[in-house]
Amino acid sequence: MQSIASRAAISLLAVVLSIPATSAWAQPAAPPAPGASPVPLIIRRITGTKVDTPEYQIKKSQFAARTRQWYQIIVDYEVAPEWIDEATFTFYVLTLSKRPEPGRNPRTLFKGEVTYINIGRGRRRSDIYLHPSTVDRFGDVERVAVEVRVGGAIVARDGLPQGSAQQRWWESFAPQDGYVLNRMQTPFAMINFDDYEAIKPSR
Repeated sequence: MQSIASRAAISLLAVVLSIPATSAWAQPAAPPAPGASPVPLIIRRITGTKVDTPEYQIKKSQFAARTRQWYQIIVDYEVAPEWIDEATFTFYVLTLSKRPEPGRNPRTLFKGEVTYINIGRGRRRSDIYLHPSTVDRFGDVERVAVEVRVGGAIVARDGLPQGSAQQRWWESFAPQDGYVLNRMQTPFAMINFDDYEAIKPSR
């Protein structure tokens, strides 16, 4: 028979595992092996939250519709070399609908990429968005994974909840493209513009 202390510890662990994560600090990267090239980029932190549509006032008398909420994912990362020509961030976003449409899986995986160019040394930031209609239709974000490629090789990977990306859970779903938007495809394009690197235009 389990003791009261053991049962309490198990209950506490179950509660902790059931709490959805909206922020994760990445574990420090392991030092490179002797003779190996240093890691050019590491993920420091990932956060996800709902944000209101920013307002751009043109005329005071202009009709203002109700404010809607986007889902915003921000990745704080750090670059080691003086310059990186380009880095591609691939985002996997898993949503869970409380009211799924008939015949549709309640979970939907969205995939999107954004490539930054001419990235200087230091701490930098990347962000992507889900449109309010996407959130309304497909539900709340349950998990996030981010992979970063430099020179075609994966140099960083992390997610929400922290550490979950190592399980490569997104490989169990068929991804939907076209729903994950970079900031230049949203009303957030001009917000804190200098905090973000230039996005390489898609062909």
